[in-house]
Amino acid sequence: MKYFPLTKGTFEHQFGIRALRENESIIEVTDQYASETSLKQSLLERAPGEYFQALSGSSRAQRDVATMVLAALKSLPDAHRPPALATENLTIKNLATDDAPPLLSISRRVQEDLTILRNDPANGFPLIAGCVCFPSGWCIADKIGQNLMDVHLPVPEFASALADATNNLLQRLKVGRPVWRTNWGVRPSGQLDQSPQHRAYLDEQLSQVDAENAGQRCYFRVERQTLARLPSDGDILFAIHTHQQPLDMLSLQEKQSLLGVIRSCPEPTLMYKGILPMRDAVTAYLQSEIH
Repeated sequence: MKYFPLTKGTFEHQFGIRALRENESIIEVTDQYASETSLKQSLLERAPGEYFQALSGSSRAQRDVATMVLAALKSLPDAHRPPALATENLTIKNLATDDAPPLLSISRRVQEDLTILRNDPANGFPLIAGCVCFPSGWCIADKIGQNLMDVHLPVPEFASALADATNNLLQRLKVGRPVWRTNWGVRPSGQLDQSPQHRAYLDEQLSQVDAENAGQRCYFRVERQTLARLPSDGDILFAIHTHQQPLDMLSLQEKQSLLGVIRSCPEPTLMYKGILPMRDAVTAYLQSEIH
């Protein structure tokens, strides 16, 4: 798998921040570009308030994000640049003719979920805007306006293990020096949109997981998260690109590492990641694959 963060085979809280190299972009384009941007468009047309929110006073930051993301798209090698970019001749000027907020307009054209944190350390870096179509168990409508600590309240041990490092990172992040990290989970469905409105469906999928079918039904899900300081007011773009594949498609070494991590992971974290109710089935499947 392109991004597989479980290298040690035992659970640990991973901050794992790395600087993006010069040849690495805050935005990725994969073979799923057309299908995922089409899915985004349909979600935003059906229920825009579920997937896009912006506070008043965020317009300048949204425009900065649109400018930054568009520049990132245009800087990609030709082989990785979306075909639609050429046919639209996309610029910030004609992006504005969409008659939509800048963040929404640019979000429709990338696979990433895009959010903006206000450069306000005294108030905990509030979430001021976001277009989030492919979340893992949350929705932007519930989180808009919350600061970083409140956003992460459901994350076990975030306050004790990761909060200080996260705050320090956001305060020290420099313009032109973006960073990235990964976050992972296991889900009982390959549906990209796993917001709370789909809980009944996902619970039904979960109830059908057993040791015999876990390899096909369960997906290893990785978020490539990038953070970049915006130039005007110092606000922060937090972009999330979700990659996933069935457990069956993991390599033997990846399956071994995942088994070790699940076995050593605290139950509250397993519950937060959606693994605890299917832990026995997933570990039995992984064990059978290894031996």
